[in-house]
Amino acid sequence: MNVPAGWTRLIGLIGLLILVVVVAHWIVRRKGGWGALRRRVVRELTTAARAFATPVRTALRHRRGLRVLGRLLRDASGWTDAGTALRRAAAERPDARPYAALLGADVVGVYVAHGHGDGALPEPWARDAAEPRLWWISRADLGSAPENEYGGEVPVVVCLGRAGTDAVLLDLTAVPPAVSVTGERRTARAVLQALAAQLDARLPSGRVVVGAGVHPRHHGPTDVFERLDTGYAVSAEAPERNRPGGVRLLTLGVAHHSTLILEADRDGHLRLHGGPPALTVDALPLARAVSRLVRDLPPVPGDGAGAGPNPPKSLGTLSPDDDLVESGLSPTAMAVSATAPRPEPGTAPAAPAATDSGDEDGDLAEPTAFGPAGVSAATARSSSS
Repeated sequence: MNVPAGWTRLIGLIGLLILVVVVAHWIVRRKGGWGALRRRVVRELTTAARAFATPVRTALRHRRGLRVLGRLLRDASGWTDAGTALRRAAAERPDARPYAALLGADVVGVYVAHGHGDGALPEPWARDAAEPRLWWISRADLGSAPENEYGGEVPVVVCLGRAGTDAVLLDLTAVPPAVSVTGERRTARAVLQALAAQLDARLPSGRVVVGAGVHPRHHGPTDVFERLDTGYAVSAEAPERNRPGGVRLLTLGVAHHSTLILEADRDGHLRLHGGPPALTVDALPLARAVSRLVRDLPPVPGDGAGAGPNPPKSLGTLSPDDDLVESGLSPTAMAVSATAPRPEPGTAPAAPAATDSGDEDGDLAEPTAFGPAGVSAATARSSSS
């Protein structure tokens, strides 16, 4: 019986298909079965989707951060309110030490070390529901106070980045005398450059020395302590010799003796070792924001800086595309930060200014050797990332 040629080809194709199915089934069985194959395919597709989505999320996060920091830091009253809140908190609760502030559009949150974590705060302060050592006050309730009303050392605050819709400001006079920026090198260097630019713009000439290697356009001294008896030294490496008593130090790598560690990661986030566990700072937009606003930063009150803008004296003119912005900053997917409801203004804290004595180690001090012995730091306000 003659079989038509068309049927012969069809039977051959069916046989070939059966052979392919049998061989494929045999190979899949050897690789763990169809379930394992399905999971691997899903995993690979998810990885590919994340790879395409990460740059987009990073760009959106960066733009959100620039808007937040630009809006808050361009207004000189924000810096004034943050400093006033820190000093007022210290005056009202002497057993606590305010060391950082969350500057929002209508409120200021103050982080305190030492002191008691419970108990009522005097009005108009309110303790955060999720973080007892975060105290909120409305900016409208701060008012304008004479410079010496609260006493103590005038806060020298620098911006570390943002947490949700707030700018995170650190008071350098209330933390250990050395601040070490560690972790992922490119992120850490960009943060150090931004901190140096802020200090250089806000403090009078002679109060800030920026060392060699901090910024490619600034050829500073190798020994940052050589020209400085009092003020702030910024170094690209931890100095070999001891820090003079009247000098505060900002450096890459861990400095000798008592130091506050800011740990940077590849996603552009900072952890404040010894601070509240929930505070994570998004430092990704910091360098670009500072380079744009550096000429608009107000001088530190009562520090001989006078009134009005105080352009950078050491780092020179910075453009929005200046080298302050590290091109090597790794893209990050998610924005950051803890989410915890912010209370309505209620009552408040206090804290003494830090000195070079042993008392200033406090909750924030780290030993000479770097290690994971600290935590991140938290915003108790709903994050919008």
